[in-house]
Amino acid sequence: MSKINKTGGISRRDFLNGLSMGGAALMLGPKTLLAQTLAPANASLDSSYYPPILNGIRGSHKGSFETAHALAWGGQKPDHYTDVDEEYDLVVVGGGISGLAAAYFYQKQKGGNQKILILDNHDDFGGHAKRNEFHSQGKMLVSFGGSQNMEYTKYWDVTNDVLQEIGIDFDNLEKTVDPGWSLGNVEKPFGMFLEGEGDDKIVNGPWNAAMHGFGDYKGMVENLPLPQDEKQRLISFIGGEKDVLEGLSLSEKLDYIHTTSYTEFLKDKVGLKSPSLALAEPMIRALYTVGGDCVSVFEAISKGMPGLRSLGWLGDLTTDLVVDPQDLHPVLHFPDGNASIARLFVRKLIPTVAPGKDMNDIVGAKFDYNKLDQPENLNKIRLNSTVVQVENLSDDSVAVSYVDVSSGDAKNFRVKGKRCIMACYSAIVPHLIPGLPAKQKTGLSYGEKNPLVYMSVLLRDGGVIEKTGVNQFNCPNSEYDWISTAPMVTMDDYKPQIKAGEPLVLFVSNTPPPKRDLNIPKQTARDLIKAGRHKLYRNTFEDYEQPLKKQLNKMFGQYGFDADKDIEAITINRWPHGYAYEYMELFDPKWEKGQAPHEVGRKPFGNITFANSDSEAYAYIDGAINAAWRSVKEQLLK
Repeated sequence: MSKINKTGGISRRDFLNGLSMGGAALMLGPKTLLAQTLAPANASLDSSYYPPILNGIRGSHKGSFETAHALAWGGQKPDHYTDVDEEYDLVVVGGGISGLAAAYFYQKQKGGNQKILILDNHDDFGGHAKRNEFHSQGKMLVSFGGSQNMEYTKYWDVTNDVLQEIGIDFDNLEKTVDPGWSLGNVEKPFGMFLEGEGDDKIVNGPWNAAMHGFGDYKGMVENLPLPQDEKQRLISFIGGEKDVLEGLSLSEKLDYIHTTSYTEFLKDKVGLKSPSLALAEPMIRALYTVGGDCVSVFEAISKGMPGLRSLGWLGDLTTDLVVDPQDLHPVLHFPDGNASIARLFVRKLIPTVAPGKDMNDIVGAKFDYNKLDQPENLNKIRLNSTVVQVENLSDDSVAVSYVDVSSGDAKNFRVKGKRCIMACYSAIVPHLIPGLPAKQKTGLSYGEKNPLVYMSVLLRDGGVIEKTGVNQFNCPNSEYDWISTAPMVTMDDYKPQIKAGEPLVLFVSNTPPPKRDLNIPKQTARDLIKAGRHKLYRNTFEDYEQPLKKQLNKMFGQYGFDADKDIEAITINRWPHGYAYEYMELFDPKWEKGQAPHEVGRKPFGNITFANSDSEAYAYIDGAINAAWRSVKEQLLK
């Protein structure tokens, strides 16, 4: 057990509006509270503590965000803290992939004998790399609740090297992925589901190819429940039958595709109307969380949206410019997405946490969360601990203060480290480090984390999906954009099946930012992202559940599906602060090198450096890992 030097506590009676000293427990639902029965630092956890199996609202779950909101919204934080007699070489704020990688890099570069503490506000490690685990009919099934895939041929050496060091064999992993599952497979058939007035319909086919004028695209479009004139416009557009920017000079065309939204382009130049106007929306929202009304024509087409063939000779000219050969790469998945990467990092940092030696056994490995925070560990992960203050001290150390709600009551602690890496999201940092220069605070606050909802839905019988003939569905005018099976990846003894009589997990996604209001000329994507985030915090479990059941019944009712009977469990991964903001050319200026907000915001501050994908303005796993490596290098230079 840790030794306490002096007592402290929360002196403000109104701290967290009643969340302190027992109030936190009152705010937690029964399931969440049960999952959060962590004792104070270094004490043993209940043997049943295993967050991946929890259902209901996960992601930003109750107990994980209230302390931070009280600080950011009301400036509320404890007046006093209990100083814990634990000194560390490094304290990492944030236990997502970037924070875990930072701990790994630092330990490796310093010889492997460093004392490192990782603090995270959630009841599980991994950040957005969340594992959803189900047990049904004697079988374990998993899915991803956040960060989902790797694109390893695009990674820099530092990311490729560290992923191999923790046990990932890219070539063998590629062989485990069902080639019929990946969204990146151009030839893969999936279902296009359109809701209409009494005419809901799923049309199967290789839509990724068809939307670019390949294969039987005419026949597939003809099968959609659309007016005939709309079908003809769509066929003409994706087939490249005419130059829709005819009459514009080359320079005018280039200016147009960089300054006009994709939605405006489809409306004004192609003449499309709803619902065909929205056919590409699920993919755009999967990439940006906002719709085509916020994405330029260039950005949309460069990410694979239809239209290149209808730009005339500009399309031919720009093919090499907008279609990056590096984008034509294998997309690799673990069955639980990038949660397996987080688990591999944790097992490297704390070998006693789970048995196994490589990526093949990580999926089935049962993690003992009791091992995460033990006195004998060089590397410790302390969950349910929200950092509220980080400060450089005169003795060349860093003090990190945090609120621990692991026992249901809020307890305030302070720990010291020689160095600190902030691997949490950037916008909270100005509230944690008040002494930062104003320009740096502005840079950190610029980007808005993209909100999203990833749901894992356990079906008692996967036969209904087998009957459809496909395992993924694009739903452009429905509440939920994408519906698919969880990644069909076979590893070791884990062998998911789409088969009658066998349980099956569906992945369901929703992006909450509203459509852009063109009557508000100064409205930006960041405004819409913020509105979407506030919506997520307001929504209840039923707000997600009821539209889901309604949509699934519409889609699969013809195959005998009944949501009330056939759904066994639902896990809602709610991420109001989701993926890192990436600059968008319709709204963000072009900054000189080193002057972009994320570059200004991540400058070292005393013994504090900054990781997280926010600090790279790049919402991919290599962004998180590269940020970790940069932050460690900055520490080593001190």
